[in-house]
Amino acid sequence: MVTATVTLSLCQWPSPLPSLRQSHLSASLTHSHLSASPKDQTIFQINNSGVIACLRANSAELAFEAANAAIAGGISVLEIVVSTPGVFEVLQQLAKEHPTIALGVGTVLGIGDAKRAFNAGAKFMMSPAIIKDIMDYVQSDEILYIPGAMTPTEMLSAYEAGAKIVKAWVESVLCGADAM
Repeated sequence: MVTATVTLSLCQWPSPLPSLRQSHLSASLTHSHLSASPKDQTIFQINNSGVIACLRANSAELAFEAANAAIAGGISVLEIVVSTPGVFEVLQQLAKEHPTIALGVGTVLGIGDAKRAFNAGAKFMMSPAIIKDIMDYVQSDEILYIPGAMTPTEMLSAYEAGAKIVKAWVESVLCGADAM
């Protein structure tokens, strides 16, 4: 008997996200998706989705099936965690079959995985912390990097390093979401 495990978690926010640059970004993307960079298009898609689905599976086949089910259910932004077996092959196949979906790789900890994610067709990648090598690698407008941060200092450091979106680890020990 084979045990299969799939975990699908959702990160939600009120859509669209409030942003000082949102009106400029929305206006430029509304007028022409062709003139916006791939990174800006991904930001726009994430902003308007209201959710990033995070997928973790214990096999490539299961990840592919679960991703297709999530997409069929209306998910337009999907992150597959790098520890999922065959993550880059799954991502490459999904990118071919669903070119309008914002597909990303999560828990990217090194430049090697960042390059593999980009080459497989990821539109974004996420890390649990600010990883300088990855931040330097993604300075082009081709792929969005979303580093994680817990403290206000880490969030500011990510922003100052060029992050357009930061994954906030808001924990109750730091006063919770209300403090943010």
